[in-house]
Amino acid sequence: MKRLLPLLLLAVTAPLLAQSAAPAAAPPASSVEWGMPAAGAPSAAPAPRPPPPSAFAVARASTQATGDYFHDFAELIVRVRSVKWIAEICSEAFPATAETNQHAYEVWLADHGAFVDEMEGQFQVIAQYWGEASEEAKKEGLTVDQLKARVDANRPGLRQDFRARGPRAFQARCDAYPEILLSPQLDLENSQAELVRSVRLGPGSR
Repeated sequence: MKRLLPLLLLAVTAPLLAQSAAPAAAPPASSVEWGMPAAGAPSAAPAPRPPPPSAFAVARASTQATGDYFHDFAELIVRVRSVKWIAEICSEAFPATAETNQHAYEVWLADHGAFVDEMEGQFQVIAQYWGEASEEAKKEGLTVDQLKARVDANRPGLRQDFRARGPRAFQARCDAYPEILLSPQLDLENSQAELVRSVRLGPGSR
């Protein structure tokens, strides 16, 4: 247990810390960047070459399941919460998208709400697991509220990724939010199947 707690802290905070690191290499062409439509809207003029994807985007697109519950849950819950974060970030920057995107999120949640509830419920699984740990391990660990705060600390990284593309590309992403939610990428239970399988094994699996 003492070994797993630092790993969990690192897994939750690493994507945020990576924002201040050197620019990350672009993922393979076949990789769909997190929070991007699978295909852009048609345009009469060639689209300008986009900047390299941020560390946040690369982490979301390329991280694989390790079989370590705490690492894999940290990666998965950031993806789950990102779906709502995108709507919130877009509403803040472009209020005209707020109503449409909130409706799109509610439709997405109607289809995937049971999965979202299952993943959010893992915080209670962790609380129970920590509660059964030794007193020494509990003293060195995080509370569930602290863990949730560290997960939510990844939200600014997503906002930074959107803003880094420039205002036109930022708005294009926000306008495409309903389309993004319909993509296979956002069927998280299936698109992130390896992470889901690892998390469902529970914190005592390794």
